[in-house]
Amino acid sequence: MENFLRLQINGLCLAVIAILWISGERRRFASPDLSTRVYAALMASTGAILLFDGVTWFFDGRPGSAARAVVLAFSALYYVVHSLPALAYIVYVDFQIFRDERRLRRVIRPLAFIAAAVAIAAIASPFTGLLFVVDAGNHYLRGSGFPVFAVLQYGLVGYALALIALNARKLSRRVFLTLLAYPLPMLAAAVAQMLVFGLVLIWPATTLFLVASSLNIENHRSKTDYLTGTANRRSLDEELERRIAANRPSDILCGLMIDLDHFKSINDRFGHEAGDRALEDAAKILLGSVRVDDMVARFGGDEFVVLAESRAPVALEELVERIERAVEAHNASTRRPYRLSLSIGRAVFDPGAGQNSADFLAVLDADMYARKNSKKLAAEA
Repeated sequence: MENFLRLQINGLCLAVIAILWISGERRRFASPDLSTRVYAALMASTGAILLFDGVTWFFDGRPGSAARAVVLAFSALYYVVHSLPALAYIVYVDFQIFRDERRLRRVIRPLAFIAAAVAIAAIASPFTGLLFVVDAGNHYLRGSGFPVFAVLQYGLVGYALALIALNARKLSRRVFLTLLAYPLPMLAAAVAQMLVFGLVLIWPATTLFLVASSLNIENHRSKTDYLTGTANRRSLDEELERRIAANRPSDILCGLMIDLDHFKSINDRFGHEAGDRALEDAAKILLGSVRVDDMVARFGGDEFVVLAESRAPVALEELVERIERAVEAHNASTRRPYRLSLSIGRAVFDPGAGQNSADFLAVLDADMYARKNSKKLAAEA
């Protein structure tokens, strides 16, 4: 009876994930947005866990050598992928907090080692009984090393929670709560399962999180520029209106207007594909330079806008300096047939002057073009 209940719940959750996957989640592996790619990996690994777990429970206790071989093989596969959702969650959390892909590469190395170690232990378990054993009646049982594996799983989630707590000041309330939406229901479900025998809650909780996340991603996608992964113009207009209406005295609304220098020349000399790469590179630099609560949007063509809030106008110049250093590092480390160059206009919103969103964008645009023209004159001199 318990096996039948597990199969029903696993089957339902797997069907939901399959619908999400067929409807477009598989394409998210190719998304320019790292968070979206990590979400796709989280969904794929959860679906694999449900599939392997379901097959194991279907054959659990059935007589014969064939059934025994299936239980052994799929139990091993289950443990091979079992840590991947938690590892993907750590990658997601780290990127949301720091927005630093170089740092992320350093983080991924030990995580990959953990995944490899678990996979080796899982593959060896049919012979060693480390993580699981299959008794004479072909019933799955936990192995002697399972408590260590469980501690590792809780440790991974605990590490992610500690990372969030230690960097809470870097996060907005919305982002902070979003990051907690995955582990807390999972932990609550795990505790409930330990207290009440027969409950099967962890994977339904995970599936509900994936469904909610998919809806959020679709909403985000409708407001995102497909090529660059930044916000689109409609999203920019809505967010600027919202921030102006909020008008918090403690924060100063700042903005940047960024234009790619010589963009037409890049398209004419090297083709539109090179122009697209230049836009993608610029977007990646901007997204990597801003804070989590800042907004980067494609204003149109080869122009971008950054919205940021600060307690002092000097932070705006610090942001410009970070972007310029990132451009220099990009040009030094990549082999493009052109050098990326940006003209960056900047301004602080002045509510006392009766500015509206259109006025603010016009001020940013004028400052950007003034700096662009100054750069041209200096080059010609």
